[in-house]
Order: sequence, then C-alpha cells, then structure tokens
Amino acid sequence: MDQHQDAPVVENVAANRFEMAFPGGLAFASFRRDGERLIVTHVEVPTAFNGQGLGSRLVHGIFEMARASGRSVVPACSFAAAWTSRHPEFSDVLAR
Repeated sequence: MDQHQDAPVVENVAANRFEMAFPGGLAFASFRRDGERLIVTHVEVPTAFNGQGLGSRLVHGIFEMARASGRSVVPACSFAAAWTSRHPEFSDVLAR
C-alpha cells in the first residue's frame, strides 16, 4: 500500500465521480448531486488491490473534500455506509 499513499483524491465533475489514480489502477466513487449534498452511490477498487485500504482512503478523501467545501455526504452504497459507521469523526459531514 505504501506506493499508493500519496495518490490524491480528485473530483471528476464531468463523470460525476471521485477518482484516485495510482500505479496499476484507478479507484473511483460514483455520486449524484442534490444541491450541496453528494450522494455516493458506488465505490470501486480494482480487484487486484482489494483489501489494501484504498477504498477507505478514497471515501476518507471524499469526506475531507466535502467538509472543506461546505457540502454534505449521503453514503448510499454499502461500502461508504460501513466506512461512515466506523468514522464518527465525520458525522458533521453526513447529510441530515
């Protein structure tokens, strides 16, 4: 995982997804906008990289970006919802 630690999370507005590119792959999270709410509908990491924490790093980046921009997040997919339940420090970013 060390080789992937510096991979930034970027918002690809045209594709309605957040992306994290790294040597050998691309992880992404699809989302819909509802005003200032980001509804995360799917998180995907290449199979070869499963279990290395990349999905968690991606969702963490989404929550950090949402917090910094004053947006909120709706974790509509099971992975994002599970991540949220393990990270109560981001409860302020959850859409109410």
